Amino acid sequence: MIQPIRPQDASGIYQRQVEQAPQTGPTRSGRQSGSGGGVVGRHDEVSVSGRAQQLRRVMEVMPDVAEVRDARVADLQARIEAGRYEVDASSIARRLLDDGLAL
Repeated sequence: MIQPIRPQDASGIYQRQVEQAPQTGPTRSGRQSGSGGGVVGRHDEVSVSGRAQQLRRVMEVMPDVAEVRDARVADLQARIEAGRYEVDASSIARRLLDDGLAL
């Protein structure tokens, strides 16, 4: 079974990868540091897509966003308890089909 990665999980995974990454790279002299004795002047390059940059920005603001809309939940609870909550099954079915076909 595939389980989705929640934003809070993804940021933890990224942070662990950064912390566990070997600390090698060019020194001030331009030579590679580390035990590999790399080629002088050679360096690695990383390119991050626009979509990845957008995901990073979203993940930065996620902790500030409430997971539960308290006012909406309270309204629905009150309507259910008062017997005024009605489900429009055809509307729900139409939206499910539209969303499924859009994939």
